[in-house]
Amino acid sequence: MARKFDIHFDDGSVQRLVERTSPPPPPAVQLYMHKEDREVFGSIRSCAPCPAVMVLKDDPHAIMTQQWQYFIRAINYNMTLENAYLLLDSALAFANRTGFRHGRIRADYFHNKDLSAKPPQLDKVRTCSRNVLTGVEQYSLMQTLREVTAIAGNIGKRRVRSFLAARNAFVESVTASVNVLKVKLFDSRQNPPLKPGRSYPNDISKVNPDDYLYMPQTHPELFIVANIVNAKGEVVQFPRGALYPWFLGGKTPASFMPHVANFGYGDVLHPLWKLQKVDSVPSPYRYID
Repeated sequence: MARKFDIHFDDGSVQRLVERTSPPPPPAVQLYMHKEDREVFGSIRSCAPCPAVMVLKDDPHAIMTQQWQYFIRAINYNMTLENAYLLLDSALAFANRTGFRHGRIRADYFHNKDLSAKPPQLDKVRTCSRNVLTGVEQYSLMQTLREVTAIAGNIGKRRVRSFLAARNAFVESVTASVNVLKVKLFDSRQNPPLKPGRSYPNDISKVNPDDYLYMPQTHPELFIVANIVNAKGEVVQFPRGALYPWFLGGKTPASFMPHVANFGYGDVLHPLWKLQKVDSVPSPYRYID
């Protein structure tokens, strides 16, 4: 079921909102918020203002097939069709040189054209700053070796506060019982899951968000809330998003992408030090007064 209503803005524009009823909340899972630029990189990325994307795995094999394109439309049901389509733009954030436009011909099920071409794909497995994830904590010897190598390199380049700090970091790394999160994501090899008894659409006009088993409202850990980091270090909303009554009180726009990978190329293991355990879903945005 859905209720429709209009929001009128001071500039005379009107946005039609769709408020959908949702099933009971899923069982509680441990959530992990991805840390921001300064905690991960040591400073604000040089491109700021730019998308605050965080790479979970350098793998380009998540293909955005017909049904995945329809799903992106479904999870952004209050956005215009064109703005949902642009989330797979080749020069934006999630499908760099592997998506739509900019001289690249890809199968476009948003507009039903070029369907004999290859579909777009995500050039990396990504999330965004301050987004939530879930999964299983485990140990990775490869991650330990990466951390130890990084510590040794920092000592050689005199990038450590003190030898004692470097030694403590080394001991912490080699004695850790868990050091990565085996991230739970959608598998791009399978179509997005539907509720029992529902069927997949065969045209963009037939997409019904209520058909899908997982949506950002009910399972936020399975979705990216796209955002931007600016030069001040603020994490702000992505352009061209839409308002949703259930998201931050319906006052701040959002653009969503699925957390998705091709598991035919292995699991997604992300360093725990880049994540922070949280008990509830924090805002994916942070502003500086």
